[in-house]
Amino acid sequence: MPRFSALIGLLAIVLAACGGASAAGPGGASSGPIVVGARPAVDMTIEGGSAAGTYPADPKAPLATCQHLADGSWYIQYTRSGAVIELFVGAHAGQPGHENELALQIDADGGFLWADDAGYRKHDPVGRNHMTVAMPAATGGTAFVVTGTTPYHQGYDDFGTATIKLTATCPA
Repeated sequence: MPRFSALIGLLAIVLAACGGASAAGPGGASSGPIVVGARPAVDMTIEGGSAAGTYPADPKAPLATCQHLADGSWYIQYTRSGAVIELFVGAHAGQPGHENELALQIDADGGFLWADDAGYRKHDPVGRNHMTVAMPAATGGTAFVVTGTTPYHQGYDDFGTATIKLTATCPA
């Protein structure tokens, strides 16, 4: 019975934590730290490896969210035919010296890539990736341009290298 009680306690903690992160409601008023905006447009090109190709923005993508978090960071999720993209951009990424403050995961046709030099999710060893994010001026929203190289990943090993250029634009 102690395991069952521990499971119930854990479930209660998870439900309480999830209840504190509400999104913008129908009237547009935000009641929590996450503000969900309009659908982002995400264009991506991968050179090298089995996922090589061009993945243009799809206005009918089944998952396209852009969240500007309370601490100033950004979280983008985007799924289109052939690619699933998750991008976390740190609050200071647009400032000089902080261009590597990003976490990126891409599951594209035939390949899985990730980069996280800043250690937001899974800290990568120094030198594993050479990825940067820039935040150029954008009309009517916020733009992110992620460029660089990272290894393909399979199981516990890295192999081969891919060059990525990803542009995401979150509407205002």
